[in-house]
Amino acid sequence: MKFFNDDSIQKMLKYAAFYNIAWGLLSVIFPNLIFNLLGMASPNYIELWQCIGLLFGLLGIGYFIASFEPLTHWPIIFIGLFSNISALIIFTKAYFLGNIPLDFFSLVFLIAAIWVLPFYYALIFAYEENTLEDASSKKFNDLVQIAKTNKGETLFDLSEKENILLVFVRHFGCTFCRETVSEIAKLEESIKGKKLTPVFIHMSDPSFGNEFFSKYYNHSVHHVSDPQRALYKSLNLKRGNLTQLFGPKIWIRGLWAGLVRRHGIGAIEGDALQLGGYFILSRGQIVFEHKSSDAADFFELQLLP
Repeated sequence: MKFFNDDSIQKMLKYAAFYNIAWGLLSVIFPNLIFNLLGMASPNYIELWQCIGLLFGLLGIGYFIASFEPLTHWPIIFIGLFSNISALIIFTKAYFLGNIPLDFFSLVFLIAAIWVLPFYYALIFAYEENTLEDASSKKFNDLVQIAKTNKGETLFDLSEKENILLVFVRHFGCTFCRETVSEIAKLEESIKGKKLTPVFIHMSDPSFGNEFFSKYYNHSVHHVSDPQRALYKSLNLKRGNLTQLFGPKIWIRGLWAGLVRRHGIGAIEGDALQLGGYFILSRGQIVFEHKSSDAADFFELQLLP
């Protein structure tokens, strides 16, 4: 994506904003115009076409807002890409089923298709820029000597007394983070049976961590606040790519965990791209590791030795 940079994405999003707002206003104020020009009968419920125009306009406003900080507002670019691809699929199907004429299909196809590649490359650029990693300043063996849990003990000292199940979670608003913590809480006795003490590593402040874990435990649990992700980086826990964060598996598992299992979602607390994992720490050394393959990776007790 050498031909894409922050400035070019800002300009592209401003063009997209003007384009979508113009189409939206045209569809709302003159809803019959396109159909008259194409010699088509107007829809029976012209208000539905006006609502589509309103959505065009709202997307345009979103693009305009995103144009000022596209690397921060990349979800708006994602929505734009997803909406245009969806429109292409829906209207292509409608044309081949004979529900819309070629002229109307060609117009709608053009309106959606011209933004697919710009939005796609802008999204890839934003992802690559947002996932550039700085080298970790300290190695894990150094960090365990100074990283303290909410109870004031360093990870090293705690691991000298008992083996630790070190659980790195995604941000607290993530459905899968909540699912992981809930599952580990349910398996507390089985985990103790393996002579392991869970310690959660997260990216929020300690007080919010206390509040969060109190929803799943009726007693205080060890957790470590790591907002700079130093511990994550030291164990080479990566930030996810588009497939690992938004692939089909993630959507399906997200609906299951969020709606069916009622873990829900919340505000982003920390790095939304960070993946998790779990490790066993014994006397300051990692003796087992499982790094998440994607955002929806599920904790499995049987994987532990």
